[in-house]
Amino acid sequence: MSICDSICLLALLCQTIFHTSIKIQSNVIHQNFYIHAIFCKLDMYLIHSMSAFSVWCWLTLSVLRYVAVFHPLKYHTIWRQPRYALGVLASTSLLLELWIPLIVSYDVKNRSCSESPDVISNSVVRTSHLLDILLSYMFPAFIRILLDGIVLSRCYQPNANEFPPVVLNRRHGISAPSGQAANDLVGEKAYLLVTINRSRGSISYKREQFVKKKNAMIMRSLTISAINLCCNLPSHVLRALWTLEEEPQIIPAQWMFVLEAISQLLYFGQFTCNAFYLSTTIYETSNPVKTYSTTIAPSRNNFSKIFDDDI
Repeated sequence: MSICDSICLLALLCQTIFHTSIKIQSNVIHQNFYIHAIFCKLDMYLIHSMSAFSVWCWLTLSVLRYVAVFHPLKYHTIWRQPRYALGVLASTSLLLELWIPLIVSYDVKNRSCSESPDVISNSVVRTSHLLDILLSYMFPAFIRILLDGIVLSRCYQPNANEFPPVVLNRRHGISAPSGQAANDLVGEKAYLLVTINRSRGSISYKREQFVKKKNAMIMRSLTISAINLCCNLPSHVLRALWTLEEEPQIIPAQWMFVLEAISQLLYFGQFTCNAFYLSTTIYETSNPVKTYSTTIAPSRNNFSKIFDDDI
């Protein structure tokens, strides 16, 4: 995600510099038309392909979050599978955006990169735009909302992370084992019960703190993911409107100018959102939290073997 965001920002910067340098020139040098056209094709291709790959990276994070919550053992045993999945998604994004260089060219009259209507028919261009919106935003966004909603409901489900009650086996309460007095057994069981209650109190507190920290991290990740979806939504909605819009325009030009400015502002805001997620969740360094399984093992070793079946 950090690599594709950096490439996308660099491509946007190059496009800004290119348009600014072209428009401040008094005369357009027509001999550089092919160089400008190649730049427009490559630059727009990088912007679209890297943006699509970034959205699919968010979907991969949602899938990993779902696996970590519902299949923790499987989550800790996967090694290179996420890397292979990212490789497949990157290749797919690059292939699906190959139609961009076919329709983008340099417009000498407006001195900008724009679609060339002479290359492909209007209906094909519209279909390509709608399929691109569907595959690069709507489809992954729907799966992200579904998986993140399931994770959110699971993490805040009542009694989801409580311990099962410790029940002592009652068969020794009726008759003592052979060779041992009943009074001694009752005393040992009472001492064991007190020890177990104390251990469970300490374990429950540590587990409660661990669960709170885990839920806080998951909630933070889900919040950033939702903000990312909201930042991308206006630009795709405007793109769909421009694709389906017929003459005369449904939205007045002055309102369209304001909406375009807001959508561009939110679109650039997603990069800040991505950086915040990477710095606070992925790159965050903290001491590993000990779970209850590492705490209960020493306490069991102190108990007598005759009570192994009772715990």
